[in-house]
Amino acid sequence: MIRLAWLVILILSLFSSLKAQDSLETTPKAELFGGYSYAGTGSHGFTASVAGNVNDWLGIVAEVGGQYTRLSDQGFTEKIRTHSVLFGPRLSLRRKSRVVPFGHALFGVSHLKTETNEFGPQLTFSDTSFGMALGGGLDVRMTENLAIRAIQLDYLQTRFFGETQNKGRVSVGIVLRFGRK
Repeated sequence: MIRLAWLVILILSLFSSLKAQDSLETTPKAELFGGYSYAGTGSHGFTASVAGNVNDWLGIVAEVGGQYTRLSDQGFTEKIRTHSVLFGPRLSLRRKSRVVPFGHALFGVSHLKTETNEFGPQLTFSDTSFGMALGGGLDVRMTENLAIRAIQLDYLQTRFFGETQNKGRVSVGIVLRFGRK
């Protein structure tokens, strides 16, 4: 999956380098992102977000994410699914460049569901708690309406079952850009 994402990025990069330089960076009214994410320990998933840009540097983001992990060892299996819905501000640095760095602080709720047979019969545990993502990344504009999220790095924090979990997450994907500010 990661190889496929890098192949798409490479092909789009080569295609865009063949084109003449676009006009200066414009601020879209809205941006829609979807992509692959990895949060360590075999935890693969997705990240999707929509951002409405208030001006050249401030956007409001709503993000949905999911991470899925499966652990197996000598007849023991555990499936862990975590989903989050987060909201918050994004600060972007738009210059006379195709690269747009950004940072965000997102807050909301996360839900965890674990299924295991560690203690004999199938057991299910779940919890819903506070969740946050602090981080940022780099978008590389390919055309006026398309960008590649070359990288997004986030520090994720949740509080499941009364304890705090701290994770890192890396995401890559496609950004669709709509309208102009």
